[in-house]
Formats: sequence, C-alpha cells, structure tokens
Amino acid sequence: MEEMVGVMRKATVAAVALGMLTTTAHADTRGWTRVAAPPSGLDYLLDDVSAVGPDLAYAVGFTEVGGGLFLLRWDGSAWRHEANPPATNSPTLRAVDARGDGVLVAGHDLVSGVMRPLLLAQRGGVWTKAVGVAPEGDSARLSDVTFASDVGLGWAVGREGSGLTERPVAHRWNGTALERFVLPVVGTYAKAEGVSGGPTGDVWAVGTEGGLAGAASRGVSWRWDGAGWKEVPVPSVGAHQVELTDVVAVADRVWAVGRADGRPLTLSWADGVWTEVKMPVVAAGTRLNAVADDGRGGLWVAGETKVGRESAPFLGHHVAGEWSTESPEGLAYSGMRGIAAVPGTATVWSTGRYYRVGGYCFGCRATIAQLG
Repeated sequence: MEEMVGVMRKATVAAVALGMLTTTAHADTRGWTRVAAPPSGLDYLLDDVSAVGPDLAYAVGFTEVGGGLFLLRWDGSAWRHEANPPATNSPTLRAVDARGDGVLVAGHDLVSGVMRPLLLAQRGGVWTKAVGVAPEGDSARLSDVTFASDVGLGWAVGREGSGLTERPVAHRWNGTALERFVLPVVGTYAKAEGVSGGPTGDVWAVGTEGGLAGAASRGVSWRWDGAGWKEVPVPSVGAHQVELTDVVAVADRVWAVGRADGRPLTLSWADGVWTEVKMPVVAAGTRLNAVADDGRGGLWVAGETKVGRESAPFLGHHVAGEWSTESPEGLAYSGMRGIAAVPGTATVWSTGRYYRVGGYCFGCRATIAQLG
C-alpha cells in the first residue's frame, strides 16, 4: 500500500511538472541538470547563488538543526565548502552577491541566545564579519544582500521584532560595519525580502506587509535615493494575498517577483509605475522566489509549485517580451530558491532544496542545478 501511495505521489508531481511547461520560439533546449552538492555531516539547504564567471560562483544555505556554516564555492570543476570562513556560532545564511573580487553574504547568527543580523564580506580573498544591531529584546535576520555601485559598499534587508510585531529593515555595509535603517511601512507586521542596486546608484527593496494566519497581505517596495528610503506603491493586482520575494534592476527597468494568491507574480517598474507582466497559464500553487538579470536584457526566475506537501521546481526565462517556463524532470521534488546567470556566458545556476519525504522541509537536502 505504501509503495502504491508513493507511486501515485510521484505521478501527481510529474503531471503537474509537465503541465507547467510552456514552449515559445525562444525556449532553451539545452536542459537543466543536477550538479552534486559537496557532502557534509548534516543535511543542508541552499537559498541563494551568485556567479562571477565560469570558474567562480558562490552558494549559501543552512541546516534545519543548526550547527554549521554552509558557504559553497564553485571552482570551475566542482562545488566545495569555503575553506576559511569567519567564525560564527549557529548561523543561517540566506543570500549572497559576488562581483569582481568581492563577496557579500547575509543571514543571521545567535548572539547571547538572540538572533542578530549577520554579514560576511570578502575582498581580495580575506573574509571579515559584521553583526548588526536591533532594539533590545528583538530578534533580527537578513534575507537578501546586494553590492552598491562600489564593491566596497552594500545593502542587506530583512526584518526585526518579536511575536506578532515585525518591522522591515535595511542595513548599509560601509566596508567595516552595518548601519541600520527602519523601512517605512503602514502596518505592524512586515518584512523586506529582496534588494538590488540600480544602474544609476539607487537601490530597490521589496517585501510584504500582513498575511498572518491567512489575512490579506500586500506587496511593498522601497527606493533608496541617496538620502533616504521611501515607499513606492505596489498594485494589488486583484489578489487577497500579494507577496514580493525578490527584485533586480535590469538596464532601465526594475523587476520584482513573488506571488498573488496561488499564481506567480512579476512586476516591472518603468515610467514611474509598477505594472504586472503576466506569465502564460501555469499550475496553481506556483510562486516565484528569485529573479536575476540574464545579461542580455532579459530575466531568469526561479520558484516552486506546491502539490499537497510536495514541491515541483519552476524555472522561467523572459526575453524579448516572451516567457518560456519549465519544471525540469531531473529536479523533481525541488523548490528553487536562487538563480544567477554566469556573466559573459549562456550558463545559469539555480539552487534550492530537495523534499525527500514531504512536509515542510523535513528531511531536506541541497539542490544545485545548471543550465548550459
């Protein structure tokens, strides 16, 4: 009986995955393949990836039970654990941005039993660590990180608070320490989840307000204009719950992704307003977790489709006004959380988590996928 149930579950996820495939004239036929994640004494998940070139990329994550720092580096032939990262207590790494000879990693660590914002920075092969502040008694964590125009400067965003009250925050990295900014928001429960430096020196962040216990939620965006953070209105797109998870600046546009009720959501900022850029019909329960510049004026997106207690991968490419999306069979049961194009190439990396036995990530392990 258990064997039959297992077969039925696999068939359901496979059917959803096939139903999500959308073919267009520019669809990529090279195919996504799974790449081995380096072994560890604990199962771990990967939340983000960033690439400098064909021989250098970084991925970060965490384990469900604590007890390890998961910072991986691609050397052109294999993924390996970073050899000499800074000392930490019980870290959770959620985001990475690598450019030139610089790397920024963001998450949180336990300091005297309380979660505090954590930023790891590498410049010229040397790692440093900064721990951010939060109001006394509040826990704080970082969800995303980006370099500003100078690789010596950066921004990380996240949330802080306790219980049913949480505030969205941004922390500016000046090369030595973190400086805290509370992001403007109307309600008492909100979080910032994505951040990206713009080509003109401005910085964009996105997140979500509300949504507790099924309540209505709205997407929120903020813009740093060099003097301060200001909220920029986001359309409700007719949904009860809107969540924004990531943002990226591409050429003269800014793109944000997330979900609107049970469908993926993509927004484009141009001419002073956010506008939805709809996808072709995809499976219900699909959400976008990450977005990246493809280096050619287009976008890569990564996400997942929930099928009961299982997940199916969702990967998409938007170029020349058209979408191609797929759920690669070789990545079945994976929820994709990060995506990055390799500069100067057609290669793309995506990272996530593999749900081995269902449930909310119980028994998860890392998924690393490569296109090209």
